[in-house]
Amino acid sequence: MTGGIHWEFLVPRVPKIVDLLTTHHSHYLSHWWSTFSVSVLASLLAFLGAVLLSILALRFRVVELLAIPVVALSQSFPLQAIAPLVLIVLGVGTRSKVIIAMTIAFFPVYGSCLGALKTTPRPLEALLATCNSSFFRGVFLIRLPAALPAIVSSLKTGFTLAVLGTVVAEFIQPDEGIGSLILVAQSNYNMDVIYLCVFLLIVQGVFVYSSMSTIESLILRQRRT
Repeated sequence: MTGGIHWEFLVPRVPKIVDLLTTHHSHYLSHWWSTFSVSVLASLLAFLGAVLLSILALRFRVVELLAIPVVALSQSFPLQAIAPLVLIVLGVGTRSKVIIAMTIAFFPVYGSCLGALKTTPRPLEALLATCNSSFFRGVFLIRLPAALPAIVSSLKTGFTLAVLGTVVAEFIQPDEGIGSLILVAQSNYNMDVIYLCVFLLIVQGVFVYSSMSTIESLILRQRRT
């Protein structure tokens, strides 16, 4: 299979894909669950770390200044390139996959969280000054609630990037997960399995994105009432 374009592979064979999913559903769902669980854990860790670092950067200017070159460096090259290094240092296992995915998701979420905390409405800023509130009290009672819709929205981006990082880690450590299935299917030119994996990732992404959008809408509706 060298040279030329194999157009027949562009059209998924839906009956075959459905047959694969129904006949071997436990096999594919176990691999999907491995990818999903690592992605969720990585995105939550990236989110919590980004919120914590954003609060510290807001409080201590030196933290923000120290983070600027790191963030700029993270955007200057694909962080997927460090995945083999993480596996070499930490060894194979779920922990390495989580760290790879978390690293890829962390910096964009951090930028969104810090920007949201910095754009507290002026009336609320005036309220903080009037009440002479402490910094951390003002963060947890005023700044975080005001920035919550933008922070929740950043979770959508964070989860998407965490999935990307998880699949990349599974390419390098193909023991389980959707990435390992794609790698094996690619070596065998098994397009049905590749399309099935893509379908599972799409369904997962749509579900999480819709869930986050629903939570974001509920928060906005609560704030209007």
